[in-house]
Amino acid sequence: MVNPSGRSVVSSTTGLSPRVAAPLAYAGWWVTGVIMWVAERNDRTVRFHAAQAIAAFGIIAALVMTFLGLAAASLSFMPSAFQVFMWAAALTWTAGIVLWLAVMWKAANGGVWRIPLAAGLADKLL
Repeated sequence: MVNPSGRSVVSSTTGLSPRVAAPLAYAGWWVTGVIMWVAERNDRTVRFHAAQAIAAFGIIAALVMTFLGLAAASLSFMPSAFQVFMWAAALTWTAGIVLWLAVMWKAANGGVWRIPLAAGLADKLL
């Protein structure tokens, strides 16, 4: 596709602008990341945001679930550890919310923030 200035423009398969699609990739953590990663085939920036959402928030969700599972299991074996695991889950969840707000803000403003660890995994998904 060519715009009026004569420069080639990559069209989006979703029909959304990158400033709308990128934050949508993060909106529902890893779930919307998967949806946008599958739906968007042409725009590499949106695909990167989607892949990064899958990696970052998938890891955070897995950690929270692991801590909650350990908390539940600790009730039978070591009840004193229950509170430690619950605090770990709560702190991980809170850090995930803060990270989520930061990447949503950056993506909505047209920027790309490469989250350590998650960006490397996202590059492999692309």
